[in-house]
Amino acid sequence: MDDDARGDGFLYSRLIGGAEPSTPHASSRVDAVVDSLARSIVSGELAPGDPLSVSDLTRRLSVAPATVRSALSALEAMHLIEPRFNRASVVTTPTPAWFVAVAAECVGLSVAAVDLGLANASDAEIATFLDRADEVAALWSDADLDQVAGAEGLWDLLDLLAGFSTNAYLRALHAAKRRAMVFGIRMLSRQRNPAMLRSVVEALVVAARERDRVEAADIVRDLYTFVVDGVTAP
Repeated sequence: MDDDARGDGFLYSRLIGGAEPSTPHASSRVDAVVDSLARSIVSGELAPGDPLSVSDLTRRLSVAPATVRSALSALEAMHLIEPRFNRASVVTTPTPAWFVAVAAECVGLSVAAVDLGLANASDAEIATFLDRADEVAALWSDADLDQVAGAEGLWDLLDLLAGFSTNAYLRALHAAKRRAMVFGIRMLSRQRNPAMLRSVVEALVVAARERDRVEAADIVRDLYTFVVDGVTAP
């Protein structure tokens, strides 16, 4: 597929709600562009090294250059694109060092998510977590699992706990890291042992039932170590 066809596909088909409303808030416009581009990067529709120029995106999306610049700044903060001096930004080419840095940012947020989530969750919320954990464990019971889908399931569990934390800042920051982690796993990670990751889910279930925040935090730290090893180990 040529660049123009691919660009038109992701830029128009993935915008929230299709065409832009006539008088959206500026933040809604930026969020729509960020969502469109981030989804296309994570899915592979946009490949590492693909350029993202302000002029091209402005023309194709019919939005203001300032909107595009704000969206590109957000994507840079998400580690999904890299700026180029006097040239268009490009989609990040993930490396093991890049992934280690992304994971280092994420692990503290995920540990806080399980700690505060278990501390503040209602009994009904814990039950919701346990139900979702059963679904994720079932994913990792399939030897033919798409491991990106499995990784997203694990992230969903941690995001649930971030939501239960009652800390809106933690919830937003944790959610914002999802795409870079999934992008890195899709691009870099070796196939991992499904039984190992299923055991992580099962251990989190036990910790959640007992509201054992210390054990849950240790499980999450070990999970990140395992994931990083899948990228960096020879």
